[in-house]
This record gives sequence, structure tokens and C-alpha cells, in this order.
Amino acid sequence: MTTTPAGSIVNEHYLNKVMALSEEMGVVASEDIYDTHGTKLLAKGATVSRRLQERLIVHRLRKPLESSIAVDGGTDACMLAECAVQACEASPTLAAIVAASGATAGALRREFDALAFGPAMTMMLTMTERGGKDALRHLAEVATLAFAFATHAGLGPDERRVACMAGVLHDIGELYIDPALVNATRVLAPDEWAHLIVHPHIGRLLIQDLETCPPAVGIAVAEHHERLNGSGYPRAMIVGQSSPAGQLLASAELIAGLLHKPNALQRIELALKIVAGEHPRQVAALVSEAGHGLGARTLDVGAASMHEDEIAELAARLSGATELAGALAHGGKVAPRHADLLLRTRERLMLVQRAFAATGLDMHIAVLEGEGAPPDPFEMFESELALRELSWRVRDIGRDLAIQLGMARTSVPQAEQLLGLLCG
Repeated sequence: MTTTPAGSIVNEHYLNKVMALSEEMGVVASEDIYDTHGTKLLAKGATVSRRLQERLIVHRLRKPLESSIAVDGGTDACMLAECAVQACEASPTLAAIVAASGATAGALRREFDALAFGPAMTMMLTMTERGGKDALRHLAEVATLAFAFATHAGLGPDERRVACMAGVLHDIGELYIDPALVNATRVLAPDEWAHLIVHPHIGRLLIQDLETCPPAVGIAVAEHHERLNGSGYPRAMIVGQSSPAGQLLASAELIAGLLHKPNALQRIELALKIVAGEHPRQVAALVSEAGHGLGARTLDVGAASMHEDEIAELAARLSGATELAGALAHGGKVAPRHADLLLRTRERLMLVQRAFAATGLDMHIAVLEGEGAPPDPFEMFESELALRELSWRVRDIGRDLAIQLGMARTSVPQAEQLLGLLCG
């Protein structure tokens, strides 16, 4: 289930968060709440409580619950602005990117202060803020980066506002997904991944139905996990299909997730370039410029940990999966649409293979076979980053293939063997 249009039941994961928030801050009905038969479930001004939870689950509502409740003292633009400023102070990398973009601290604060959210989005942002100490910071960082990228790209005030607002709202769709999947620290199985990857689409529907803001905001939110080379989700869009704000937001979301890791700038630079064509070139150029602005940097290379056999294993999986995908596609034993899917999978794997060679990982295999000198600590650090990045991409390819094949995988000869190579 996605959103809650008129006549539908309430999303259980969203409702659980409403109840938890009401116990902490107080959530009230902003108008009378009726079911589709005209029965009043809650009067205007009444507090939403656990006693109402079961009734809301079993009844279909005349209007979406999101448009009929409100929280007093929820997360607002002022709180987000302060969070953005603090994020820049806490992360030299973020501050350097903002400075290199030409955006000033004053312009950043004014941009956040000017944001306005209706009751439904205020409720969702408040839920997010209560969901963990780093949750609101992440939204502020993504919005800050999106604003910086839009500024650097020379976009006008309206486009910068779209990028910033989309950055704040980009993950609201996750409120409607099982938290066990959203917060999982393990690799998700394909069926679990299929539930999670719809959250950008859910976010767009929520913004479209519940918020009065430019349509471009919802579009950008829907695209925040897309990639320019078609390797993103949920629609695998390519160059020319996604919006300018969506492209910048996708890069901002990726970078924000790396800001607080060791050697953040180096990780970001590698993530942006490791597979060609995933992100706009101007974003990589801005990050590189920010690196020059930071000056000489000391790398913590002692934490790098990697076994040479991990590289050999990834190389073998890539080679075997690429060959098998091509053989299945050309073997004449699958439906044309499945053949096309397998060929696209093969093309994605070939991109990863090229990245494997370009990052120098193949040189480690030569060392394992007794040829060449062992890598120095810095080379080991870079290789460890490349190995982790490429391994995740291979798993993503496998999960995407499993989802798109669906139940048909049992009729595709050797499909399970291919998925085993990709997801193993």
C-alpha cells in the first residue's frame, strides 16, 4: 500500500508513527474524521490516541488521515535552517562543497528559512526528526548539498528552492515502509528490496496529494535514487529522462551518506566516478574543487581491511555472471522480453568490469599470483573503497534482475545460477 487517498485504509507503518508521536508531543484532529459510511471516528480537536488505532486500521476513511491531523510545535523551517548550519560546522567536507559552489552561509540560512510546509509534511518531518538523532541532520545535509549543486549549476531562485525543498522531503516515503527494512544493516533479499525501492514513488504521491508546492518538487523526490546511466531505481531512468533537480538530488543523497565516514572526501570522489556516467559531471567537478579548497589532507589508511581473495572472488563472479547473462540472452530459450532484460544486465555488468580494471583492482590479482609488488597502504585504502563500492553494485544488479524476472525466473534456464553469482 502506498498513500491514503479517500476511501482507502490507513498505512499501518505511518499510523504506528502517528501513535508514537502523539504519546510524545500530542497529535490532534484538525477536523472531524469520518469513515466512508459517515460514521464519525474522531471529533475536531480531539487527541489521537492508541485507543483509536484499531478503529483507524479497520475503517476506510472519507479523507486521508494525513490531511485531518496535526501536531503542535513540530519540525519547522527554522529548525531545519539551524540543523543545516550546524551540519556545515560539523563537516569540513560539506562546508567546502558549499563554499566552492558560491553559496554563502547567509544564503543557505535564508533558503531554509523561506521553506514552508503544510500540516501533513510538518507531521512527517517531525516523525523523521523523532526517528533518530541523525535523521533530521541527514535531511538538512541532502537539502544543503542539493541547494549548493543548484547554485553551482547557475539555476534560478525557483529551481534552487525546488532542489532545497526536495532535499528536505526526499525520504518521506520511507515512513510508509516497514522500519525493519528501512533500518536493516544486512543485505536485503530481492523480495525485501522490492518493498523498499518504491519509497521514492510514495514520496512523490504524498507531496502531490498533500502539499501545495511546485510539481517539480515531487518529481525530484521520485528521482532521488535514479542514475544517469540507467542503473538507479525505481524506474532505471537514463540521460534526458530525469529532471535537473532530480539529478542533483540523487548526487546529494549519495554524498550525504558519506559525509561522516573516515576520509569522506576521498570516498565521495570515488563514488562519483567509479562507474562512468552515473552522476552529472558538474557535481564531480564541484567536489574536486572543494577538495582543493580543503588543501592538504591526512588520510587514515590504517583502517583499510581487505583480503586479496575477496578481489579474486569478485572478479570471478563478474566474469561468470557476464558470460552467463549473455549466453542466456542469446540461447533462444527465453522470451524476448527476458532476453532484453538479460542483455541490459550484461551491459551493466560490463560497466562494473571496466570500473574494476580502471580502479586497479586487477593488479591485486597479479600480486596474488606472484607478479608485481604488494600495494602500499594508500593503494590498499583506495582498493578497499573500490571493492566495497563495486560489490554493492553487483548485488544491486542481482536484486534488480530478481525483481524484474519475478515468478518467471523458474522458467528461465540457469536464472538461479546467475542470481547466485550476483547476489552471493
